[in-house]
Amino acid sequence: MSLLNTKTRVVLATLAVLSAVFLSPWLTLILMGLLAFGFRAWEVLLIGLSVDLLWLPAGDLLDPLPIGTLIALALVWGLEPLRSQYLMSQ
Repeated sequence: MSLLNTKTRVVLATLAVLSAVFLSPWLTLILMGLLAFGFRAWEVLLIGLSVDLLWLPAGDLLDPLPIGTLIALALVWGLEPLRSQYLMSQ
């Protein structure tokens, strides 16, 4: 992986984490999609999990559906064939 790809991956992951905490959830979703489409990004799973933990309602931890984690799983595994077909990256 080249240095430019590494920097791009770090910047996208950092922006996604910051947008999960401070900005709109739509921006987080877009950044997670870009990260999952461009790279084999395990960071997307961690971002989805952190979104769920940050925005869980107070109370029982088993009640709410982990939407962020489910979306992250769908992005990582759903975009894998598309990414490998069109980008042909490692």
